[in-house]
Order: sequence, then C-alpha cells, then structure tokens
Amino acid sequence: MPGADVPAPARPSPGHPAPAPAPPPAPAGPAQPAQPAQPPLLRLRSALTRSSVETIVSRSSAGFAVLFAMPALPSIAASWGWLPLGWAVGFVLVVFVQLMVILVAAIARRGVRASMAFFALSYPILLVLWPLAITDTAAARGNQPWLWFLLDVAFAYAAVAFPWRWAAVYSVGVTCVYVFIRTVPAGGSASVGFALIDGFYVTLIGAFILMIVTSLRAAADRVDAAQVTATREYARAALNHASELERVKVDALVHDTVLTTLITAARAESVDERRRAVTLAQNSLDTLQHSAGVFGPTAVPLAQFAERLADAARLLSSRIDYSTGPLDERLLPAPVAEALYSAGVQALINSLQHAGGDATAGAGDTVSRTLSVHSESFDDVTVQVADTGVGFMADAVPPARLGLRVSVRERVHMVGGVVEVLSMPGGGTSIVLSWRPGTPS
Repeated sequence: MPGADVPAPARPSPGHPAPAPAPPPAPAGPAQPAQPAQPPLLRLRSALTRSSVETIVSRSSAGFAVLFAMPALPSIAASWGWLPLGWAVGFVLVVFVQLMVILVAAIARRGVRASMAFFALSYPILLVLWPLAITDTAAARGNQPWLWFLLDVAFAYAAVAFPWRWAAVYSVGVTCVYVFIRTVPAGGSASVGFALIDGFYVTLIGAFILMIVTSLRAAADRVDAAQVTATREYARAALNHASELERVKVDALVHDTVLTTLITAARAESVDERRRAVTLAQNSLDTLQHSAGVFGPTAVPLAQFAERLADAARLLSSRIDYSTGPLDERLLPAPVAEALYSAGVQALINSLQHAGGDATAGAGDTVSRTLSVHSESFDDVTVQVADTGVGFMADAVPPARLGLRVSVRERVHMVGGVVEVLSMPGGGTSIVLSWRPGTPS
C-alpha cells in the first residue's frame, strides 16, 4: 500500500472474507515522559552578557569603594590638625558624598558611568588642591594625604567610565601627580624612593583592575556577538522549518484531495461513479477552503481521537475491522492528533487502493483490513493499519509517490512521531504510527 494514488470507485462482487490479521504488537514498557531540552536562545540569554558585566562591575566597584574608604577614617581625623576646618570638611564632603551617589547609581543602574567619571576627574583636582590647603607644613611632615587610600578607587572608576586606553593613561598620570605631591612637605616629605614604591604599588593594582574589567567586557562582547549570530540562525532555521511544515501540509493536502478527485474522475465510467466524482470534487473544494484541520486548535482527548479515526474508517469501508487497546485520559496536542489522524486515514486509503481485494464487496472481499488504536500510561500512542494484501517493498517506492512519503511519513515525523512500515510482497502490510508524550510537536 505505498502509493500516492487513491481508491477507484468500488465494484461489488460476491465472495467470502479472509481471516482477520494478526493482533498488533504489544506496546513497550512504561517510561517517563521525556523533558524537552532548554531552547538555545534561553541558554544564551542566561549566559554572561555585556549588560550583566557592566552591572556586576559597577556595583562591585561602588561597594568596594566604600570599604576601601573606611581605612582612611583615622587619617582623616588626624589631618584635621594641619588642615583648615573649611578645607577638611570640604575634602570629606566632596569624596564621601560622591561615593554614596555612585553607590546609589550603581544599585539603580542609572547614571553610573557619568558619576564614576565625575569622581575620576575630580580626584586629581583634589590631589592638586591638597598642598594648597595645608597651612602648617611642619605638622603635615611625615604624614601621607588620606586621599592615598582612594587612589585605587579612582583607578577602578576610570576603568569603568573610560575606554581602556584612556583609563591606562589616567592611571599613569594620576600616579605621577601623587608621587610628586608625596615628596613635597605638604604631602609628607617622603623620599623619592619611598614615593616611587607607593606609586608602583598603586599602579600595579590599577593595572590589575583595568585588566579584569577589560577582559570581562571582551568576553561579554564575544557572548553578545554569538547571541546575535545564534538569533539570526535560529530565526532562519525557524523560517525554514515553518516552510517545510507548510510544504508537507500542502503536499499532503494536494495528494489527499486534488489527486484523489482527478484519479476518481479519470476512472469513472458509470453514472454512479461520475456522481461520486462530482461529490468528491465538491468535498475537495470544501477541504481546500477550510483546511485548518479536523480537530481544531485545542488539545484532543485520546478517546475522542480514536472515535473520530474509527468513524473515518467506517466511512471508507464497512469491511475495515476496528479495535482499541487500553486508552488513558490524556490529551493529544492538536497538531499531533491531526497528523496521526490524517496519516492513519491515508494508510487506510492506500490499503484499499493497493492491497488487492474489494473492501465494498461484502463476503467477496479476500483481503482483511484492521485499524487499531492503543495506549497505556506513559506509553506511545499507537495507530496501526494492517492488511493481508499483496504487500510491497518499502524501499522500492518511487520518490514521486506522495502517499506513503508525504501523507504518512512526513506528517508524523513533523510532530515528532515515528512511522514503521512492515511489509513484503505477498505477506501483507502493517503500518504503525506512534507518538510518545513529551516529544516536541
């Protein structure tokens, strides 16, 4: 029963029915429904992206800046002995108010770069103003400016707010300013060697911070680029899949309606046969105009699906035996029910056309045909169409024949089902359509 052709008008003849075919094979043992894999786009969206990196870097920098400012509190208290009150309060307010503003901005994800850039630019200005604010250089001798504790904070903010090249230039330039101020009396009168060691230490930390931020951003940019590429490929694949689904639907629809009508009309000889051809043509037009499906868009109870398939078998021929195995109360997705129903009907039509015998001949039919639907909890839903007809070699079916390839195989494969064809010349045919719950449809 391989063909793309459809049954010719039946001609009655006397005879006796052949024995019923063997019962369908027992269903497989129980298995838990498979869980669908996570879509690739969801996996990509959960990965590290540039936006998430910016959020992590900005919030961690703002939080650690507050912690790095805590060790400066004893030096701030000591500096009030040689700083005028106005300058002392001004330095504290400018620094700590900005730190709090940046922390709030990082949490709210608003104005983070602007606030960090403002701090990074104001920090060297504070360094330059420090010697100008000192009035008692003798008291300041031997004490480093408490702004030193925030040097790495300024480097971190520059790494976040500026491009990496400008951040590197900023780190070197601010370090040079600090080293110079550290050697003057207002900056503690440190030796050049000691000031250079301080400068080298903070430069290493600044370079490390800049390297981490730049590396994270580069990795995130690669992830973003991969996500854009994957999105385009996924959209292209979805379009191709939709086109393939539509092709299979159109091929099957044309085969089941247009070709059926044309072949029936070509073979019509008697008046009754011509009337049947006209009726079939009208039904085909209705099918083409209302091709949304048999079951509609909602899920279909398994028992209702089996009943509709049995009704279709009775309409095709009263000589088709129908049986059901255990049917649970599960719901079949509408695309699955539509595919199994259409493929099962087409398998019956192929049997009526190609298996031999005459399904409308009453006792004269020499070929037995059986339709069975069965399922158990967590098992495959199985539809089996079997006959005791002439059989065929499945591998020898020409590709141009659409009945088995498109109307049966591709229909079921498109919803994640499996089609098994068991046939041999002279040995009858059994076509088993199965679909497992949990399979993407």
